[in-house]
Order: sequence, then structure tokens, then C-alpha cells
Amino acid sequence: MTLSPPPNETEEIAHSHRTQRDDNSDILELSSPSPGDASSGPLVRLTLQKRTLPPWVADQFEGWGERVSLPEWDADEKMSLEEHDDNDNDFLCSSDDDYRQNNGWKGTDLCHSVTSPVRISHYAIQYKDNGGVGTKLTGVAHFTPNAESHSGYCHGGSMTAAMDDVIGWTSFFVTGQCVPWSGFTAQVNVSLRRPIPVGSYLKIVGEITKIEGRKVWISSCLVCGNDDNEVYCTAEGLAILKK
Repeated sequence: MTLSPPPNETEEIAHSHRTQRDDNSDILELSSPSPGDASSGPLVRLTLQKRTLPPWVADQFEGWGERVSLPEWDADEKMSLEEHDDNDNDFLCSSDDDYRQNNGWKGTDLCHSVTSPVRISHYAIQYKDNGGVGTKLTGVAHFTPNAESHSGYCHGGSMTAAMDDVIGWTSFFVTGQCVPWSGFTAQVNVSLRRPIPVGSYLKIVGEITKIEGRKVWISSCLVCGNDDNEVYCTAEGLAILKK
């Protein structure tokens, strides 16, 4: 794990075709090349929503702590903190140089890939006393149209998934450094406070509140980026660290 400023580079994507739709989303067709024949392989159709990060992300980011940078995320997170980020490459991950596939994973990250229904990015960590109680993880949660349930609003399960993600990742920082996949979320008690409109960008926060041996308790929430008092979801979670 490295800590660095948010990347602002782009990358070229092999064997892809994009079609713009009237609803400002894109149809991305990716062919999976087989050895010796780049034209063969299954065709995957994905609906991706173009990301335009709201101004509050850039305004607040420096105050969240140090950016969390992991190879399995950075392959998909070729993003800047610009208010209007119109680079199409921000939505694409490499089809022939995939970190996850090359390191034992079977698919994409549920909450950290370009196709995630609720896509979490820009995690930053702020330690208190070199880890332990008070350690806080903050990021951005984008609720895409793929998370829709009732017309125009996101499924409660997408909110729960976001809470699970931030609770788990917050626990990985308990020692004062990030140790990815060093534990498991064991319990998530979620309170859904208000519906989330499709397309919303919310601030997601997790904070360690208690530690007993390998047990780590975390409080988390989803709030309006410009108003921490506008709460959409809260959760109390328990993570168990590996032996």
C-alpha cells in the first residue's frame, strides 16, 4: 500500500468500443482477447454512468488525511479531483493488464470498480495516536443508476453494501498502517434514514470506536457532501481481524 495524491493520468484500452446514449450513459463493449487472436472472445456490454465529481470533493479532500492507494483500485481509478472531468478514459480499466485477475481474484470489486452500482473512491485515512480508536476513513460514494430500486431512488441494499465496505476497510487501519484483507466484517447494523436519489455523490465515513483483542467496532455513515447533518444512512459494525 502506498499513500499518494489522487492520480490524474489516463490509459489506453484495447479491444473496446463505446456508444453514447441520450441519457448521458455509455454502452461499453469489451471483447476479451484470446491468445493469438485479439478479435475473438465473448462480448461484454456494460452500462456506465459518466462521472462528474462534485466541487465539495476537491474542497474537502485535503482535510480527510492521506489518500489510500492500492493497485487493485488504481487500475480502475484513473481519476482527478477536477469538478468537470470529461476524459472518457476515467471509466475504463485495462482489459489485458488487470491487476485483480493477475493476483488471484475472480471478478471485479463490488464497490470499487467502474461497473459498481455504488462506486466508492477517494478513500483517505486520518489516524489518531498511530491507529486505534478514533482512526477515521473518509471517501466518496457514487450511487449510479445501476443501484436503482423505486423509481429514481437507490436500493437500500446498495447503502448497506457501502456501509459494509467502509466498516471493513476502516478496520484494516487499526494498527496505524493499512493491512488489506487482514480481517472480515462480522456484523453490520444499518439504519436507513432517507432515500438516496439515483446519481447522488455522498460522503462516506467510518471511525473506529472500540477494540478488544481481534474485535474492532466501527461507526459509519453516509452524509451529504456539503452538510454532515444531512444523514442518509448510519451503521454500527464489528470486524474480526485474522489471527
